[in-house]
Amino acid sequence: MTKHPTARSAWLARPAADREAWNNFRKAAGALISHVDADLQQHLKLGYTDVDALLHLSLASDDCLRMATLARGVSRSPSALTRLVDRLEERSLVTRTRHSSTDVSVEVTPAGLDVLDQAAPRILEQVEQRFWSRLTADERDALSAICRKLMDSEPMNC
Repeated sequence: MTKHPTARSAWLARPAADREAWNNFRKAAGALISHVDADLQQHLKLGYTDVDALLHLSLASDDCLRMATLARGVSRSPSALTRLVDRLEERSLVTRTRHSSTDVSVEVTPAGLDVLDQAAPRILEQVEQRFWSRLTADERDALSAICRKLMDSEPMNC
């Protein structure tokens, strides 16, 4: 197997502090999402992204969004969102309305809102235990400002 010295050397050319910052951010965010996801899977048989989609829908006017808008909101490709909505629709948590061949909206159902009501305290408990309680108010403010800066500088969607 051939090594890729260019990719490796480009990574190692970055200052160690940069590499550490990226790795720590990636691992911390991934670990928190993994814990939340595992808890939701165990208790509700839904993943974090499923619940995130229900949340986005519940916050929209009329509990309804166009598929393209929802895809941007949950940072999913159109095809990944279609699979996610398929799963939610199978469980009667959302309904889909086709307006044209390319224009589809999704609405959260009362059952979806009930699931969201069950998920919210579980998510809040995990976030409190693994995020908020470990940071001071100043650290949370600084992290929020950093994330806002990253998101404002360039759209994070693919």
